[in-house]
Amino acid sequence: MIEIDGSFGEGGGQIIRTVLSLSAITKKPVYIFNIRANRPNPGLAAQHLTAARAVRSICRGILSHCEIGSTEIVFEPGEIFGGRYEFNIGTAGSVILVAQTILPILLFASKPSTVRIIGGTHVMKSPSYDYFEKVFIPAISLFGAIAKSRIIRSGYYPKGGGEIELSINPSQLKGNEIWTHEQTNVLIRISDLPIAIAVREKKIFLQNKIEHVQIFEGQGESGNAVLAWNGFLGSYALGERGKRAETVAQECHENLAMEINAGSEVDKHLADQLLIYAALANTRSRFKTSEFTTHTKTNMYVISKFIERKIVLKNNEISVE
Repeated sequence: MIEIDGSFGEGGGQIIRTVLSLSAITKKPVYIFNIRANRPNPGLAAQHLTAARAVRSICRGILSHCEIGSTEIVFEPGEIFGGRYEFNIGTAGSVILVAQTILPILLFASKPSTVRIIGGTHVMKSPSYDYFEKVFIPAISLFGAIAKSRIIRSGYYPKGGGEIELSINPSQLKGNEIWTHEQTNVLIRISDLPIAIAVREKKIFLQNKIEHVQIFEGQGESGNAVLAWNGFLGSYALGERGKRAETVAQECHENLAMEINAGSEVDKHLADQLLIYAALANTRSRFKTSEFTTHTKTNMYVISKFIERKIVLKNNEISVE
């Protein structure tokens, strides 16, 4: 059984998600301890619990000590089964983080899968649904992953209630070293709030000579989110009560401009998300990013426990040999 210190590096939920994904794929049992030990509320939160139980369901595994607040879990994986699944976080916890946990596993199933996940689609400290659809899914497709997604309804903090659907086919992963950029695009979501907020956000991008801006006015709980992306560089900003629309849009624009000016091929957040696919691929992968985050280094640590691949970080370039 592989033992993983959950407080290593970034020490948050990502280490749990990566460990569970790789445990299921490699069929190696795992014991995780010190889960989120340095967080204000240590242990498993609702979205981590949902991700863990989703992995257990998909590979018919045995999951022990897994409940809200648990600081250690034991997971013994079984066989991966494709099919139809539905998972409800029950809070505004991120549906995308649950999706990113189970997606690589279902690529190794023997038949296609359809998965619905209910929770938060646009929340703090996680990729938004739009980033997932416009940046992440196209990126993993270059590794041979056959997957697509659609949003059924948006869900914002604090109520959640959003819903997405994934369609995933069994796939043979391959390495990738070619990354191309396109024009900059912007998607602004607004729900149950004055449309003038989105118009003010759009104006900021137009002032910065970005013309491809789409406003999507949805139904349901109130919320606002902005995504700007160029190829595999993405920047997401969430509207907040008391935060001016212009500030939200300007932050989103500046973060994307930083990645572009750094000569990145993939943004710093996407870089750590792609490591698992590069490690599972059958040939070499390479990509340049703006910086190596603690999430990237944490994922390197976890991957090294399950897969014997040489991962090199040098001059803002990541290569998986």
